[in-house]
Amino acid sequence: MGHSAGITLRAIEPSDIDRLYLWENDPELLGCGISSAPYSRHQLWEYVNNYDADPLHCGQLRLMITTDGEAVGSIDLYDIDTRNSRVSVGIMICSAQRRKGIATEALSQIVSYVRNTLNLHQITATVSADNAPSIKLFTRVGFIHTATLRQWIQRKTGTFVDARVFQMSLQDIIPAAQ
Repeated sequence: MGHSAGITLRAIEPSDIDRLYLWENDPELLGCGISSAPYSRHQLWEYVNNYDADPLHCGQLRLMITTDGEAVGSIDLYDIDTRNSRVSVGIMICSAQRRKGIATEALSQIVSYVRNTLNLHQITATVSADNAPSIKLFTRVGFIHTATLRQWIQRKTGTFVDARVFQMSLQDIIPAAQ
């Protein structure tokens, strides 16, 4: 996939399993995704080795975000819906690499991929209302806050937090000059 400023999106490799294992089981991140339980190395090995690289066929795509050849995060397209021409996106940058513009560039690259390669109409993201860095990221890249889901995410403490839904309509984006 494309790259800019040393940031590249690439397919998952078996060598990524240990890194994914750390990220997927990071207690700080465990409540951010859809999983509420940790993953085993075996589960991740099965995922990587049985990976279907056709996102339109399997309805999802996970790419590694690299900078200078080192994996520093991942970006996921999921709930790919070709009938309604839409997809959801999630992104994670390891804590040591945050606030360096990596997420902004990776998200911009995935928007271009969804528009130009998958030819989908719309991208959505759901972000907890207390995740200011992610809200800033999606807004910066051009997503619009279109809905709030009240008390949508339950924290480990038993409290609930709202979720904000962000959308980007890709037909409103003018393609880059050739």
